[in-house]
This record gives sequence, C-alpha cells and structure tokens, in this order.
Amino acid sequence: MDDKITRHQVIVRLEENGIPYGLLLLQNDVSIVISQRGGRIFGPFLSPNDEGIFWINRAFARPDSFQEFLTSGSWNLGGSRIWIAPEIQYDVRDRSNFWGSVFWPPQVDPGNYVLEQPQPGQYRLSQDITLEAYNLAWGRKELHLERVIRRAEDPLRNLSAYQDLTAGVLFAGYEQIISLSESTLDDIMSEAWNLVQLNPGGVLIIPASPCVEFVDYYAPVGDLQSIRANHVRLQLTGRQQYKVGYKAAHLFGRMGYFNHLDDGRAYLVLRNFFNNPSVPYAEEPDHTPGCRGHSVHVYNDGGQFGGFAEMECNLQTIGGETGRSASTDQLLLWLYVGAEEKVKTIALHLLGIEI
Repeated sequence: MDDKITRHQVIVRLEENGIPYGLLLLQNDVSIVISQRGGRIFGPFLSPNDEGIFWINRAFARPDSFQEFLTSGSWNLGGSRIWIAPEIQYDVRDRSNFWGSVFWPPQVDPGNYVLEQPQPGQYRLSQDITLEAYNLAWGRKELHLERVIRRAEDPLRNLSAYQDLTAGVLFAGYEQIISLSESTLDDIMSEAWNLVQLNPGGVLIIPASPCVEFVDYYAPVGDLQSIRANHVRLQLTGRQQYKVGYKAAHLFGRMGYFNHLDDGRAYLVLRNFFNNPSVPYAEEPDHTPGCRGHSVHVYNDGGQFGGFAEMECNLQTIGGETGRSASTDQLLLWLYVGAEEKVKTIALHLLGIEI
C-alpha cells in the first residue's frame, strides 16, 4: 500500500480549506472521517498516522495538489459515498453515446450537504437535490437525502466461539441509516447508491446462487471474474477497466473484500445490506435497454481515474411503479484485521465462503 493517505493528512487538508468534518471513533481506536464536502466517509484508519483501508485520492498528500483538486471540480475524493441511481437516467444525456455524454451532477457530488452531530457518537449528513432525468423517464426530480452514521457492533459477538475466533484480530464497524424521499410521485424512479472505493490488489467475494446472472457494462470483466458453486470471485487490480452488475434474485445481501496491509496482516471489508429482488433496481447498461434488477455492481479502474476499485450496492427504489415516495435503508460495514488464516476463518463464518 505505497503512497497511501493517512487520517492526519485528510484532516489537515480539510481544515486548511475550511471544510467541515466529523471524526467518529469506532472500536479498538479505529476511526473514520466524515466530510461535509461530497458526503464522504474516509478510512477506516487504524491510527492517526495509518493509511485508510479505503482508497483516498493522492491529492490529499499536499496543500497545493488538494487546492488544485478542489478548483478542478472533480468528484473523485475517494472513500465511501452515496450517489443517486439510475446512472443511465441521471448521469447520461445520450445512452447511445455513453462516454461522450456521461457527466456527474455537482448537485449530487460534491452536493450541498449539511453535516451535524445530533448526539455524541453520531453524525448526520443531509441535502436537497434537484436532478434532470434524461433516460428511462424524463423531467425534473426533487429529492431529499439524509444519512445517519454511527458505530456498529461486531456481528460475531454472540457466537460461542467468539473469543477464540477473534483472538488477535482487530474489529471495527459502522452503520449508515439512509433515507431518500421525493417531493412528487411520478414516472421517475430513484435509488440511493453506495460506492466504496477500495485499494486494489485483493479479491472481492460475493455469495451468490450457482445460477447467478451478470451483465457487463461498458467494459467486460473477462477472466478477472470466476463464478463458483456458491459465490462470485473478482480480482480487483486497478489496472483493467470493467464494470459488472449482478441480479438481486441471485444475491443474499453480503459481500467482502480480502486484501493485505503493507505489514503483512490481512484485512476483510464486509458490506451487509438489504437485498430486495422485489424492487425494480432500475439501473440499466447503456447498450441493453430493459436489462435491470442488479443490486450489486463492481467497478475496476484501468488507472485513468486513479487505479482504485469499487464495491457498490443499490438501495430501495422509490417513485414510478413502486408507488412509494420514500425509503429508509441500513448499510453496515465491518472490518477485520489480523493474521491471514484468522481473517479467512472469519470470512467463512460471515460469507460462507472459503477464501
């Protein structure tokens, strides 16, 4: 993990530029930094001088590079973020010319978030968003997005073998309660969309049916994907661009990323979310109208945007055929760091997969 950005660097850059932030302490002195700009979650950081487990833009390394980043208008800060889906509807003006017409609305990112601390150990991000729909449905959509972020407990803690299972393993976790609402019910569907930018070099495990159905988006996954009897395995390299989506009917609401720190310790980033095949999941590839129902997407960068990868999940759909104008979802993220075999055993417990 060469040239990674530490918690100290993130905080100094935010303070230098007057960007409000919150520091949330998790278990075992692990922490995350919550930025008002972009609604980002940076970290988790094992200590103030450790690099983040999530990928963070190298612009944070120096005052001048961060200033240049801010003035450029780029969205790509790193960390974990919430965008609004479907991308093909809100971020692409002409689906027949994806790369020629794709853009990322500044009203979503960096947005106009308000960051508050309602009580100790809890932060709230909220913003109002007005978007234009260009595909699937057409017109203007007014949305309200609210996110409450707080610590989450170890899901293994009630197991009889907990002490032996986690001996020598560091745990930290947090949850987000994400609420999305629209001012008017019409034909336009919307979803909160969580994207976690990851440092490359590891393997992403998605428990899935042996019938798992996937679709390539603008670049094929090829041999970086392996479909096994009970899961999908993806190599996240940051060197070959692909994007792939997986049908919700074949997934179970968990996925994990296994990688290593520079000191040799293994780590496992686990995402737990409500996978609901009964909602539309309205995202579609640009080249396949009507192909929807994907609750998980994975993006692997080719280096042109920084060489990261993304673990993505879509939340509950509102608007249009759903007949509802509001949704609330819980996202959980659990982190385990320790000896490789210990972390692999924890993966077996929480994913049902042998790494």
